Amino acid sequence: MAPPPPARDGRITVLLVEDHLILAESFGALLKRESSIEVVGIASTASAAVELARLYEPDIAVMDIRLPDGSGVDAAITIRSIAKRTAFIFLTAYESEEALVEAIEAGAAAFVPKSEPSETVVEAIKKVANGETLIEPSQIQFALTWRRARRRFDRDRQAILDALTRREMEVLRLLAAGGDASTIAAHLHVSQLTVRTHIRSVLAKLDVHSQLQAVAKAQALDIFAAPGSALSGS
Repeated sequence: MAPPPPARDGRITVLLVEDHLILAESFGALLKRESSIEVVGIASTASAAVELARLYEPDIAVMDIRLPDGSGVDAAITIRSIAKRTAFIFLTAYESEEALVEAIEAGAAAFVPKSEPSETVVEAIKKVANGETLIEPSQIQFALTWRRARRRFDRDRQAILDALTRREMEVLRLLAAGGDASTIAAHLHVSQLTVRTHIRSVLAKLDVHSQLQAVAKAQALDIFAAPGSALSGS
């Protein structure tokens, strides 16, 4: 049976969620030297974080964004539903736009790159516990702009993937590899006329005017990396 939550004595209760043991122990040791902070638990997985949050309802959860069994962001959303008083500080090794957006969308009060000194996390905990939000309005605006652009990118990419047939995708891949109508026809065992028909269809579906533009647009939208792309049609 799990032990009961410790009695609150005015200290800031903190849950550390970090899958790198050395880093977690380092953070834990640093925080334990702070008389105003109590570390109530250390979790290395999203599932463990949710269970500890359910048990202790910490003031602050210091969350890694990437965890072995899922996303720290998803874990934070679950924790928020069961521990409504918990505020979140997200840690990440990758200072990426996507990580920032995910953290903000999960209700982050602070976002701290792991490249920052450990003391930065301590100061963030104290400020967030005092009701401060350490994410700038400019970062929130950036997140909104980035998310809109990402959704537009995903929409445009999916529209092309849905439109291209399997054979048109093959032709597009061969164009990207430097093939011309003759070499593509030989590779696919079809006539050059058939290949040119496919190429015209590809250009129309990508809304471009040349084979070079078609390849450039496909690469920009990461079309070739899509798993199982263009499996409808032939």
